[in-house]
Amino acid sequence: MYRNLFAAWYCLGVLVLCLVTFLILLPFIGPGRATGSFGVLGLVGFLPILPVALFRKEKYDERDIEFMRHALFFGFCLGFSAMGPIVALQGVFYQFWLGRDSIPIALLSVPLYCGLCIGIFSFSVILLRLYYKGGQTDE
Repeated sequence: MYRNLFAAWYCLGVLVLCLVTFLILLPFIGPGRATGSFGVLGLVGFLPILPVALFRKEKYDERDIEFMRHALFFGFCLGFSAMGPIVALQGVFYQFWLGRDSIPIALLSVPLYCGLCIGIFSFSVILLRLYYKGGQTDE
């Protein structure tokens, strides 16, 4: 159980660090260059190593595996399904409000980053919610 909770809180921490870095850099260097702060999301790549190193003696049971499976499925389904509307809104914004015919190349990766952030956030929240609900008894 503690491995999965560590994974959820770790992902939320990396996501907050990434978004805070983006918002700090945005007014100084602009949106195109500030997207480089999404490289901080690479820290999520250490996730398979850290829980094993920190929680060596802990074993997974069926409930932990099922909670992780549900959180991964629903979290990343939400993240990938959010990319389409973000691309559409980006196109509408540039076409109707700014009067441009195309989206700048520097901002084409923003929907991918937004979808990834939404996926990581929803994965973490769903996993924390499953453990919170699973720990309660109906007595």
